[in-house]
Order: sequence, then structure tokens, then C-alpha cells
Amino acid sequence: MSSVQWFILRILFDLIAVIPFVVVSVVLYYLEPFKRGYFPNDDSLKYPYHSSTVRSIYLFTVAPLITILIIIATELIRARSYGFETRYKHIPLIVLNLYKFLYLLGFGYAVVSMFVHIGKVVLGRLRPHFYDVCGPAVVAETPYGYISEFTCTKSDAALIKDMRLSFPSGHAAYSMFPAVFIAVYLHYRMPDIGMGSALQAFVQSAAVTAAFYVGMTRISDYKHHWTDVLGGMIIGALVGIFNVSFSFTGIFLSYSYAEVRYASDVREFDVAEGEEQAPPKHLVIFGVEFIPRPRFCAFGPISSNPPPLPPSPYPTHHYTRAFF
Repeated sequence: MSSVQWFILRILFDLIAVIPFVVVSVVLYYLEPFKRGYFPNDDSLKYPYHSSTVRSIYLFTVAPLITILIIIATELIRARSYGFETRYKHIPLIVLNLYKFLYLLGFGYAVVSMFVHIGKVVLGRLRPHFYDVCGPAVVAETPYGYISEFTCTKSDAALIKDMRLSFPSGHAAYSMFPAVFIAVYLHYRMPDIGMGSALQAFVQSAAVTAAFYVGMTRISDYKHHWTDVLGGMIIGALVGIFNVSFSFTGIFLSYSYAEVRYASDVREFDVAEGEEQAPPKHLVIFGVEFIPRPRFCAFGPISSNPPPLPPSPYPTHHYTRAFF
């Protein structure tokens, strides 16, 4: 199989993997949410209706676009620093990297969307502006004061359905996911291109701050309860962290590990002058040995005569060992 055919096959499998999440999200979007009742003395449902400070159109265009531009810029700088190499003979390495991270970004959005719609449809929590949008007329009341059956005197069907979709906050989830995604991504990609830590910290802080601001506007606009926003932020943050961790196996370790399966995957770098190289630590999982990547200077030359790999203290298996 040629490298181009392999790449096309990978794209097809990746699309198949994301389709179920998209289908579930679309189906849930058109389902009616759970019919939740309310208590008449619940003041948290009596806030006035307010238009959104951050409109959905901006959330689904500006945030993804900025994230994509940051990824493209970072990978272009890395490619220029290391040289525009090819992998698997015909495919530029930058193409593989861009596809990998942009696909993970899109895949993450699909996962976040599925979790958000599941919560909204299954729970059917009423929004803070419930009284203003619905104008409920009581049909039946339980002995404990809980009203389970009521009719809305207002006629806007779209708003009446939307008033039951409070938890979790979609705005909070859809803004926090790309913010955490790009923060973790830059943590592992930007240091290798010789950029200052101040720039990295600025972009990461700006992204998370913007996401936090979006979440706070949902509370001040009376669109969500604070617990809805917190739940949305947690969903977005967790998906962002674990999504990027698919590419950085050692995300929770002090070193990055990668299984080397092809000779073309092996790259050797010179450690920056004056920098001490930490002794290698080995990790063996199901007979596959992972070797930590040494720290290196991004703008340093690629070694044409790499030093020999340290001997493994573990029994020999049928796999390739190499720094990467």
C-alpha cells in the first residue's frame, strides 16, 4: 500500500470514528427534552429574559477559527525549524501533523456536543427565565407544592422548548473545550520551536480567560444557573485535556513517550549545548517498551551521526527502540 493510499484509508477510518458522535448529537437536538416541573417558591426561575451577550454564531465561528489559525501557525514554524520533511516517502510531515491536530479538534467538538445534548435532553432543567418565557398556568399540583403539570401561556414554541435546556451550558462547554485544547497543545508544541515562555503563557491565559468570560455572561444574561455553567466548563475542559492526550501519550508524565513502529518514524536530535540530559526512564506496557524523548534545542542541527541508544534493561522483544 502506497503512502497516499495509507493516508486516505486513515482519513476514512477517522471519519467513521466521528460519525456516531455527530449522529447522536443531531438526533438528540430534535428530541423533546424531559418535562420537568417546578416549585412555585423557586425564585431562581423568576429572572427576566435577556438576549445573549455572546451570540452562538460567534461562538461557533470565531473560537474554532482562532484555534485553527494557532495550530497552523505553530506547525508551520515547527516545520520551518526542522525542515519540511516527508514521512512515508511522499507525505510531508507538516501535512500529517496538521491533519492529526485539526481532526482531534473536530472530533473533540463532536464529543462535547454529544455530552451537552445528552444532559439537556435527559435532565430538562428549567432556565432562570422560565417564568418570563413560559408564563405557566397550573394544571395540577402535588400535595408537596411541586407542580408537575402546567401549560405555557406564551406562544413562542422555540423559546418554550429552549427554556428546558439549561443543564449543561453549551456556551460554557463549547468555549472551554478549544481554550483547554489549545492551552495543552501549546504546552507540548510551542516550547520545541524556541519561542519565549511569555508568549506561550499569554496565549494560554487569554484562551482560558475568554472561555471563563463566556461562561460568566451566561449567568449574567439569566440563561443558566451557575451549576449549569460549571458543568459545561468541566465537560469542555475534560474533553480538551483527554483529546490532546491522544497525541501526547506521556501527558501526565515528565517525559513524552511514543511507540516506534517504522524506521521512518525515528528522528535524532542533538541536546542543546550545556544542557544536561536526564537519564532515560523506561516504560513497558504489554511487552512494548516506550523510551522518553530527551530535551533538545529546537533550532539546533539534526544529528547526522546520532549516538547509540542506551541498552535496555528489559528482555528483548520484537519492536524497534528509538528516541523520537
